[in-house]
Amino acid sequence: MIRKDKQSKITPIIGLQWGDEGKGKGVARIASGLSGKDLIVRFQGGNNAGHTIYHKGKSYVFKLIPSGVFGKAQIHLGAGMVVNPVALEEETKTIPKGISFLKRMSVSPHAILTLPTHILLDSVSEKTKGKKKIGSTGRGISPSYTDLTLRRALRVGDIFEKDFKKRYETLRDEHKKTLKNDFEYLVENAELKDKEEKFFRSLKFLRSLRVVNSSEIVEEALEDRRKVTAEGAQGALLDVRFGHYPYVTSSHTISSGVGTGLGVPPSYIGGAIGIFKAYVTKVGEGPFPTELGGKKSAIWCRDEKFTLEKEKFPNPNPNSDDEFEQGVAMRRLGFEIGAITGRLRRTGWMDIPLLKYAIKMNNATELVLTKLDVLSDFKNIKVCTDYMINGRKTSKIPFDLSRVKVKPVYKSFPVWRGKLSDYGNKLPKEALNYIKFLEKTLGAPIIYVGTGPEEHHVVEKYWK
Repeated sequence: MIRKDKQSKITPIIGLQWGDEGKGKGVARIASGLSGKDLIVRFQGGNNAGHTIYHKGKSYVFKLIPSGVFGKAQIHLGAGMVVNPVALEEETKTIPKGISFLKRMSVSPHAILTLPTHILLDSVSEKTKGKKKIGSTGRGISPSYTDLTLRRALRVGDIFEKDFKKRYETLRDEHKKTLKNDFEYLVENAELKDKEEKFFRSLKFLRSLRVVNSSEIVEEALEDRRKVTAEGAQGALLDVRFGHYPYVTSSHTISSGVGTGLGVPPSYIGGAIGIFKAYVTKVGEGPFPTELGGKKSAIWCRDEKFTLEKEKFPNPNPNSDDEFEQGVAMRRLGFEIGAITGRLRRTGWMDIPLLKYAIKMNNATELVLTKLDVLSDFKNIKVCTDYMINGRKTSKIPFDLSRVKVKPVYKSFPVWRGKLSDYGNKLPKEALNYIKFLEKTLGAPIIYVGTGPEEHHVVEKYWK
């Protein structure tokens, strides 16, 4: 038991929107200041989300490995995660050979395994939903979590047991029955052969990693007053219970999920660092009050590819009278293309009511504003401060946004001249006025601002 007078706190890094806020860069920046005894843990999710990191001029996308891999800290894949062994092994091969990280990396025995048939279940299920699909990535995440609640999931700790293959085959056959009975999809043995061979080969790699209980590694670090950073995937508005259900992921993406994802009590969790973009993006289906282009944009991003968009809109005007074209320009300027799926991200103006909801829910005591540079080509920045619902102005979030007609109430701000990265370690007055408005409105300090994609494109807080 940790003595209270010796206890440090876990710092959750939480996305405050629908994901893709730049959490990876935030974690990487924090990791650069950590020692080899400090700890970075992933507490939920799987390889259905990508954290993009720019390191020494090169881009990397991490799906399972914590974004602090380029630092010195210990990194841990927590109990609340779902782990695809094949994807994990492939991801380790993308990291430069000069980066020593495998000895620093551990995984929880309680983390759930994603099987080849989980991926089949996910993709087949999504295809049968037609227009009612929720926007799954098809990586097998939901079926993996479903098996946990059905009390039949296989976990990392199981791969060391003698009867693992038999248990694997039993669960695989259950999945095949479901595919046949519920979706009329007959799985051919040849279809699974290569995937199963890769799966079992990857287990050899997984067995080579240090396997340790998440609660133990976290408690040990806190006892020694080391820093513990909990990295979340997706965003708060995709939380399986408190997000915009059913257009959500399958895990708890909020700071409370740190407790269940690591097996530690709430008293171990401190204030979160909340990360949000200077605008909003969303991948997949579901409500989006401030979307530029509205329903037209949602359908376009669902059905079209980036190559077609580039062909049809070679030079989209961010200041066009057509909001749909503005949304295309915002997507192009921010390169808002799914790092994992390649899907077009829907784009829109910042939504204060949703941000306040996420900040309160996560106890976000410090904020990070990312991608402010993307708005440099716009003449004005718009921020939704309130909603109009049934003729009444409110800042409260409806229980089900998809069933309520919402009209955003906007406030506009002038934009600076030139690129933000050209201003160095300072910001132009227009950007500062915008940031100070956000701090006052959101009730929390913005500790740094992202002014470009590279590691050094960051301005630390110097304003009051």
